Amino acid sequence: MFIPYKDENPTGRFAVVTFLLIIANCAVFAGQVFTPAGFEAATSRFAFNPVSLDGGAAGSPFPAIGPLFSLVSYMFFHGGLSHLGFNMLFLWIFGNNVEDRMTRGGYLLFYLITGIIAALAFAARTPDADVPLVGASGAISAVLGAYLFMFPAARIHVWMLFFTMRMPAFVFLPIWFLLQISGLFGGADSIAWISHIAGFTAGVLLYKLFTVDRGRTGQ
Repeated sequence: MFIPYKDENPTGRFAVVTFLLIIANCAVFAGQVFTPAGFEAATSRFAFNPVSLDGGAAGSPFPAIGPLFSLVSYMFFHGGLSHLGFNMLFLWIFGNNVEDRMTRGGYLLFYLITGIIAALAFAARTPDADVPLVGASGAISAVLGAYLFMFPAARIHVWMLFFTMRMPAFVFLPIWFLLQISGLFGGADSIAWISHIAGFTAGVLLYKLFTVDRGRTGQ
């Protein structure tokens, strides 16, 4: 267990886009649960599936939307309540500060672009797999990558099973990233580790393109 539950890094303004993304994800999940078509049908329809990129026919009994739209829609659908909950926790803790250093439109664009990159990395690793991908974790991983270089000294409060501790972002986030690499070579098959790795890497490489100088040094 290695879960952050808050940080010590105040923002200069309310994180409107991060808040709306969380609301959108929660609203979509409610739709997944309560849709007359059923949870599995709704999830499969809007998931990203690697085989769809080359026109391959997915084995799912549920008709899927177009592959280009699914590169965005998959980010708002989740496989279960815990999947949604952990993603939204990470998004709020780290997203509000990253948004604070970007324009709101730039932050949304950063989030969507890196989420698409995370999905394409998943497809590149398993191009022939008829496996649906859902969840915001690829885009959120990019937010974590940006946070690491924007606020390396910010203190993160982390729950570690039987105790909690504070650690700087430059300790917590590299450990988190190494855990994703470890998962890629021996973790649960149900987790898209490569999307986490690709999203984080994309966030590190691209965040400066979206960052604006607000005259704040922060920490």
